[in-house]
Amino acid sequence: MATLREVAELAAVSVATASRVLNGSDHPVSRDVRESVRTAAETLGYTPSAAAQALKQQRSKIIGVIASDILDPYFAELTRGIEIEAAKYGFVTILANANRDPEQERMKFRVLREHQASGIVFCGSDIEGAPGTAQLAREVNLAVRSGTKVVALAPRGFDSTKIIIDNDAASYELTRYMLSLGHRSIAFIGGMPGLTAVEQRTVGYRRAMYEAHALPHVVGGTGMRQESGRDAMARLVAAGQLPKAIVCANDEIAVGVLAYLWTNGYKTPNDVSVAGIGGTRGGAVFGLTTMTLPLVELGGLAAGYIANASDSPPVPDPPRFELSPGVTTAKATSLTAAPGG
Repeated sequence: MATLREVAELAAVSVATASRVLNGSDHPVSRDVRESVRTAAETLGYTPSAAAQALKQQRSKIIGVIASDILDPYFAELTRGIEIEAAKYGFVTILANANRDPEQERMKFRVLREHQASGIVFCGSDIEGAPGTAQLAREVNLAVRSGTKVVALAPRGFDSTKIIIDNDAASYELTRYMLSLGHRSIAFIGGMPGLTAVEQRTVGYRRAMYEAHALPHVVGGTGMRQESGRDAMARLVAAGQLPKAIVCANDEIAVGVLAYLWTNGYKTPNDVSVAGIGGTRGGAVFGLTTMTLPLVELGGLAAGYIANASDSPPVPDPPRFELSPGVTTAKATSLTAAPGG
């Protein structure tokens, strides 16, 4: 690989002049000299140092991504969208898993800034009352004020650019769909207490139920994974509270609900209709009825915003969610009684 000194020698200029031309310096250099240096660099196949350019421009070709849980397909879809769009601009992504821990988010945010990331994307929402949340917010706020591009793709309590799908409305419309099928006994299985996105989805579910003069039944969860849905269903059945329909806070919970029902002799949708929120590939495999969130597109919008060289690019509007009816829901009039009912 050619060196900067070799380029300078071929162009008959100093190393400092060659560096100024190839690294985009504003230092005055004549047009003839610039052309000579660029021709020499092209002839030798020289590529400017990415590290040097990052130091000069105070930004690199890196987009940092902080995901709450890399095992959750929701975040995998968001990250895929970020990577696809970032590549179009010559950027690469660095993925950091935070395990839904604000302290880990803060540490990884700091490391990404030290590596001169052009911007940092937070994919997950706040957990109300979690230790370290306030400290993270302070650090992010300071970074934003100093010029770091920070994008939140879920509700967060710090200053940043926000591109967020309306969780309340998505859950509201999904619940309205279940009601339109003739269901009145509809439970909502939430994922994690205090998780802002889930709290908003719970609000949407309750609003739709109250408008229909139906009684809400929210079942608290301990997480956003399949096991959470399975365990919540086990508690409902043990308490003799099996509903006719279930709205789940995300697709992973819904898959866990389906797993419990199928392994315990229930049929879907004959005995219980089940729906989720997300539109992930895992849910699609089972033909899950879901409110599809355009996660790949959402991630792409974040990457495009960061890759834009402008200090204040226009903030894109979040994409619209869409109902995707599947085989896990049916009209209430077509349902049969549950085992033993």
